[in-house]
Amino acid sequence: MQTNKKLTATIAAIAASTIYGLSFMSTRLSLRETSPTMLLGVRFLLAFLCMNIVIALSGSRLHLKGKPVGRFLLLGLCQPVLYFIAETEGVRLTTSSFSGIMISLIPVVTAVFAAIFLKQKLSLQKILWILCSVIGVFIISSAQRESGAVKAEGILCLLGAVFAAAVFGIVSISLADAFSSIERTYIMMLMGCVVFTGRALLTEGTAFGTQFLQVATNPRAILPILYLSVLSSVVAFFCQNYSITYLGATRAATFSNITPVVSVIAGVLILHEPFSALYILGIVLILLGVYMVNRD
Repeated sequence: MQTNKKLTATIAAIAASTIYGLSFMSTRLSLRETSPTMLLGVRFLLAFLCMNIVIALSGSRLHLKGKPVGRFLLLGLCQPVLYFIAETEGVRLTTSSFSGIMISLIPVVTAVFAAIFLKQKLSLQKILWILCSVIGVFIISSAQRESGAVKAEGILCLLGAVFAAAVFGIVSISLADAFSSIERTYIMMLMGCVVFTGRALLTEGTAFGTQFLQVATNPRAILPILYLSVLSSVVAFFCQNYSITYLGATRAATFSNITPVVSVIAGVLILHEPFSALYILGIVLILLGVYMVNRD
């Protein structure tokens, strides 16, 4: 039974990373039609509605009484709140392919945080592999900045997203036994809806309804947002939470190697983003470093 759960968790981790890989392209496409504030507001409003429909149809129940909800709110602050603010701005100021590559650093930073906060040993060899990934990011970011496709502020925003996701992974370890995958996903969608839709309402004021209708009736805006709301938010978050429960945060994070590969392919082939030999070198260094850091 446990073997079957680990296999299912592995499939869930692969699915989540693939969905995330295409999410950067979807974010880039939707940002062409609307603002980051409206994008996140509409995205998490739809995601929360979708989550409620899933729970109603499945007959699932939330059991939160007596559980450490306060500690979970800290988790939700890291992801989705801080993570998606930083990621969305990062995608806006860079490219979808570069964003996916930067996000692949999450397991490396997670390993560092685990060594600091969970007292897990980090050998000299693993430290060198971490530096290997950092060098890969430096090579790609330098090449992209020279071409004008990537701004320094965008790199900083994506680094913020990486750190937020790493903290999320560490804190989630202590909550995996207390909350089911669907409970964690539901609370995360609720927090995202309250924060991002609330922010959009405050920012747009009385124009929110008009802005929402413009987004909802524009296929070039609503289709990528629906992808982000249903697949990248609800489905991917559920898969991620499920994989963390049965694989652990560090092992589940290694499957994020798939994310940059998917994001680069989508960015280059569909969005015609810049690509060079230096990109290949950087990607190899990053993925090699990520793999070696998280290898048993």
